[in-house]
Amino acid sequence: MPRYDYPCLTARQRDGADIPEFCSFFAPAGEVLTWAAIERIQEQQGGFQRMANPARVRGVKRFFEQDPRNTIPTAVIVTLRVPTNALTTIPCDGGNVSKRLSFEVAAGIPDTEKPGLVIDGQHRLMGAKQFDTATLVPVVALLNPSQMETAFQFLVINNKAAKVPTDHLRRLALDYDEMGLEHRLRTARLTLKKNYALVGQVDEEQGSPFQAMIRWPTPRPGNRVIVPAAIESALQYIEDQQLQPLKDDTDALLEFFYAIWNAVKAQWADLWETPNAHLLTKVGVVCLTQYLTDSLAKLYEWGEVDLNDITQLSQRTGLLLATQAKQFWAAEWKEGGLDTTAGRQLVIDDLQRMARNLRARLPWFDGMATIIRPGPPPLLEE
Repeated sequence: MPRYDYPCLTARQRDGADIPEFCSFFAPAGEVLTWAAIERIQEQQGGFQRMANPARVRGVKRFFEQDPRNTIPTAVIVTLRVPTNALTTIPCDGGNVSKRLSFEVAAGIPDTEKPGLVIDGQHRLMGAKQFDTATLVPVVALLNPSQMETAFQFLVINNKAAKVPTDHLRRLALDYDEMGLEHRLRTARLTLKKNYALVGQVDEEQGSPFQAMIRWPTPRPGNRVIVPAAIESALQYIEDQQLQPLKDDTDALLEFFYAIWNAVKAQWADLWETPNAHLLTKVGVVCLTQYLTDSLAKLYEWGEVDLNDITQLSQRTGLLLATQAKQFWAAEWKEGGLDTTAGRQLVIDDLQRMARNLRARLPWFDGMATIIRPGPPPLLEE
């Protein structure tokens, strides 16, 4: 039977009966998950964790991969049922003492029989394990607490966290090299720059459909055809929909955005190279993002798509594009200000009309408001 041994520190934060003993130590992430369960509310009664968000797990893994200096000092909180003799005191030189936590756990036991239960830090644990199962994580274990104490700690920890205001972060950063700090923060998908928010990540990250395509005010090499405001507005629209799987989660937001636009790029790659095509203009990026987001949100509400599953998002986006004609984006559009609220709504209306036309086996351009009526049928050919 595998045995686990950890040098540790212990303390009781308060005096009195029923006060749990805290035990702090370091352990490999993969090892913690062999003896600590992640019980989820949706899976069984008595479980305390929310469903794991795959995007957040991938975000932790990505954070470790981005920079060899990136570390996570925040402790994972677990409860741990162990025998009374699991904690021993070891004399050291000079009259000092240290403590060691030792316990055995049968290999391959189901989660319901594991002695540990993760009450905070499931995404850190899972992401660290995916990066490298040997990644050390700090652990604070509540030894042998009651079920009531476990529930209390989970509710307090998950409802009392306060996000640090961006202005506070900017003030803290004044004494540091701004460029160096900004680069490190980008590996965690954070930024001190309000104006462009996540646009820098979209321009720089591997896997972004718009990598090295953002047209910044300072000239940079490459085919940079997308204005920053296009990405900023598109991401803001997704955020404004308050879709629960993406809410307040930068990793999930970017993965959703990348998934739908990588699917667009895979099917309409030639539009990335077509001069004067409308797809990569601000109107094109914002309107197609809105159309696809609204459509996927409906599918999510009907229980037909998981917004955190990249494969499902790509497949569903591909099906949505099957009822769109890419010729629309290369056609001649009527003159007028489409980069307005009213103008963008005309484009959205045409995207919806186009889908209905194709489903009804009508010409895709029938009744559309934003384009000059195209020519003969060859325009319908892919």
